[in-house]
Amino acid sequence: MNDNKRYIVCMLLSLLFIECTTTKQLQFKKGTTNNIELGVIVKKEGVLKNNIEVKGIPLLTEKLKVTITQKEFTKTSFAKYNSIYNSQKPIVSYSDDSQNKPTYFEVELIDDIGYATAINNDISIREYVKNSKDAGVITKIAMVTMATIDMTGVTASFIEDTANKTYAVSLYKKEELVQTINFSEVVIFEYQTSYFCYGKNERGQVVVMDIVEEGKSCKRPLERKAKKLNTIKRLADY
Repeated sequence: MNDNKRYIVCMLLSLLFIECTTTKQLQFKKGTTNNIELGVIVKKEGVLKNNIEVKGIPLLTEKLKVTITQKEFTKTSFAKYNSIYNSQKPIVSYSDDSQNKPTYFEVELIDDIGYATAINNDISIREYVKNSKDAGVITKIAMVTMATIDMTGVTASFIEDTANKTYAVSLYKKEELVQTINFSEVVIFEYQTSYFCYGKNERGQVVVMDIVEEGKSCKRPLERKAKKLNTIKRLADY
């Protein structure tokens, strides 16, 4: 191996090492994850695609339905929670032998069509996700909060826009709003990223039609990459 090739190999290995080290430091460290929340547009970055950066959030014209589930910590989920840096993190005690294990809440966005509509109505967000192969959306989070969340009698739960142009979870008993949960007041220790499926609307425009979890394929004729649809002609074009 000549000196030039050896230099290039060393540089690549050094960059990979730096990337891996940075990934471990940046994951969920408060202030560098740009406040990961349910419903935000994100982009995975880095060699290992473990770094995540918040890119934006579409404006909502209506409430989007979510599910909220209270779960007991397991040894694995508790380890993930403990690994998160947050100076305001609620102290949680856990033991495998305990009969009353501590709990957390899992919140999942289930209105895929409503969210896709919100993206298509927000032109800047729509064009960004169409032109970014790594853009996704946070569709499920695991969180702990110091506030009491009382699900008794709750008939529906949604995410809604707030005055600060972020989302918040709202709990309803029939038509009555009984509680609002702001993401700035919770600790998120796990999340799920989903990706967009594209199709052509009645005007021949490439738009977001659906959302699928990471690792799953879009249902045909929808495509995972918007640019593939730009090469498909409508019958009216022939």
